[in-house]
Amino acid sequence: MSKEHAPRAAGPPKPLLPPAAEDEIMDVLSANMRISSGEIAAILKKHGVSGDAEALQNSYRKRLGQRLMSSIRDENGRREVLARGSEYIVIECCSDRQDLKAIRYRIRRQMKGLDVSSGKVRGRIRVLDQLLSRFRKAG
Repeated sequence: MSKEHAPRAAGPPKPLLPPAAEDEIMDVLSANMRISSGEIAAILKKHGVSGDAEALQNSYRKRLGQRLMSSIRDENGRREVLARGSEYIVIECCSDRQDLKAIRYRIRRQMKGLDVSSGKVRGRIRVLDQLLSRFRKAG
């Protein structure tokens, strides 16, 4: 990974962080090729990154609500309630085609993103398998 940040592909927007904090996180990631969420939190704390207490509480409450909504499932384990924006909809009771199309579109985008990520991991596993195979033949 280079210190200069390459143009980003389509995806979630990059968070606004103090440049020094972002540089330190990227330095650790570049040096070790991994970084824990605890290390990131410590770096952000060191650089004075904090949020409004009420906003953090609201975020926490929303996260708990999201977990509850995602736990509502039918007898086959399929989700009964899905989100459209900040609203949760019981799929079996929804008669709004636009809502259903928007939900399906979001799910398909998520699946496509996961497929791309899975392909990247699969390619790396293939490279490691080839290296391991050559190492075994040489030894």
